[in-house]
Amino acid sequence: MPRRAVMSRGEFMSRKVRSIIGYSVLALVVVISVLGWRFLAAAGYFTGIRQEIAADCRAIPAVPGPEDIEVDHATGIAFVSGEATAPVASGVPGAGAIRGGIYVIDLNEPQENWALRPVTPNEPADFRPHGISLYEGNGVKRLFAVSHPSTGVETVEIFDIGEGGMLTHVRSVTSDVFISLNDVVAAGPESFYATNDHGTRSEMGKLIDDLLLLRNANVVYFDGEKGEVAADTILYANGINLSEDGRTMYVSALLSMAMNLYERDPETGALRWYDTVRLGTGVDNIDRQPDGTLLIGAHPDIIAFLGHAGDPAKHSPSQVVRIEPDTKRAGTIYLNLGEEISGISVAAGYGDLMLLGQVFEPEVLVCSQSKELRAY
Repeated sequence: MPRRAVMSRGEFMSRKVRSIIGYSVLALVVVISVLGWRFLAAAGYFTGIRQEIAADCRAIPAVPGPEDIEVDHATGIAFVSGEATAPVASGVPGAGAIRGGIYVIDLNEPQENWALRPVTPNEPADFRPHGISLYEGNGVKRLFAVSHPSTGVETVEIFDIGEGGMLTHVRSVTSDVFISLNDVVAAGPESFYATNDHGTRSEMGKLIDDLLLLRNANVVYFDGEKGEVAADTILYANGINLSEDGRTMYVSALLSMAMNLYERDPETGALRWYDTVRLGTGVDNIDRQPDGTLLIGAHPDIIAFLGHAGDPAKHSPSQVVRIEPDTKRAGTIYLNLGEEISGISVAAGYGDLMLLGQVFEPEVLVCSQSKELRAY
């Protein structure tokens, strides 16, 4: 009878270590696969677009990256924030010197004459606008703008609005709670809410937030003197807006493909979450129309949007969602695969029209606004 081989302690430990390493690698592969699947699902990669929903549209030449649009319905002036987002993000030589601006479109003119006109003052010199918001009350009319200066210190710039939309700089606001600002909504002459789309300033940290679907984004409130976190645990907070009475806050959560609703205390500024509306698309900026309905520019396929960010020739589907808060109805009124507009960021209503902005390309689209709500 052959003698059974006796394994030395060293051989046993070596096999045990190899086994542990093997199982660890397998577990890591499984975890990465699951996380990758979760991110792709959250980004709309597996969502098919069954049909396009067309509108009657025409393009207005614009500056690169007309990312946000706010319409002053009282004067018929549309304010547009613009910055050459792609060159700044790429860090190409000279990117640090690129300055963005605020532009207006006089909607009182015949449509064939609609064009962008610059209204940005010389201050602040280092100005790269993102989300914007209008405020009128207490005898003043102002524009608030998120800015990403080359210094890396996030700011909200406040401007007085003069004749024809011309801007005069009032103040620059900074705060320790301004981490990665995206959008802003004015609440008073010098008070506002803003979204931090990530919980870190680090680009690697932002990537980890996104890939792991970490709810590190938040909403911050600045009362005119100091800033504080008003709402947290949001998955990529993006657009933000207030109801007409100032008691309901709308916040889009891009990677949740949803819009969060909060009760707002007008006296203290405190927010309390009370509902989430699942929209099934990557929601961006939120526009509130005079009748209270909301228009949201959205990315149904965020992976395609990332591809478009790297290569303008690659199309990114663009969608406009309309929400009727009073009836709790929501649906799509515009959906394009990207040939007409790629990387939409905002839909601002004006009567039976809507102005569509985008993150990268130098065009604003003027389209008819359908009242029919459709699934996609």
